[in-house]
Amino acid sequence: MSERRFTDVRRGGPAAEALPVEEFMASLEALQAEVATEKNLVWEAVADGTLSEELLRRLCKEYWFLGVWYTSEFGTLASLAPDTDALCLERSEHFHHWLQNLADETGFTGDRNHVDMKVEWARQLGISDEELLTYRPMPETIGSVFTTLYYMRRSYEEGLAAFGWAGERFAASTNYARMMYEGMRDHYGIEVENFKVHAYAEEDHGRVADYLLRQVVCTADQQRRVRRAVEHVLCCRNARTAALNRWLDEPGARRR
Repeated sequence: MSERRFTDVRRGGPAAEALPVEEFMASLEALQAEVATEKNLVWEAVADGTLSEELLRRLCKEYWFLGVWYTSEFGTLASLAPDTDALCLERSEHFHHWLQNLADETGFTGDRNHVDMKVEWARQLGISDEELLTYRPMPETIGSVFTTLYYMRRSYEEGLAAFGWAGERFAASTNYARMMYEGMRDHYGIEVENFKVHAYAEEDHGRVADYLLRQVVCTADQQRRVRRAVEHVLCCRNARTAALNRWLDEPGARRR
């Protein structure tokens, strides 16, 4: 029988070489600036109190959809973490972070379950449970969510890049949670715990995601896959932001 030879096709060819980590991370920042170009005007309309109550209710349903699906996938990142076999949790940075993040999201570290907080927000706005369960989100929201979930299941570094770096870290940089919390408190007469919590939690999670990602983008293969995950997620998130902004063109979108 003739000898069979196997090659690692994931390496992208013999010429593929890894960039220094700092240089690669700078290239992700440049990619983000190139792709994530839309500014979320709906957040700003909530912040200044001009978004109509009807669109605020629709936005709440969109956030509930995000929360339900993202929260259910945190366990995957914990299970794929590269240091799950550490002697003790204090010696595992990746596993410990995602285990704690999962506990945060599901209400076991002091704050309430993040999905339940979104349901509470819906009830503050007079949205019934049936409306949430039957809500059909925007196609851009569906695409953004399930693109992220795909990479969260594909590999640890891609999931970390998709959800942590291009997700939590990018969201924290927009200051959206503070805008939403203060806008609804000052102009709509409701205090939404979901955004009060995310105003501080997401910034910390995003900072840690950047730190952790630098540890798992050492090879050319890792860098290629992480860059693709970041690009796809940011493209979908940008398309979703553009779709949200089009709400403001609808009749009655603004409060007088």
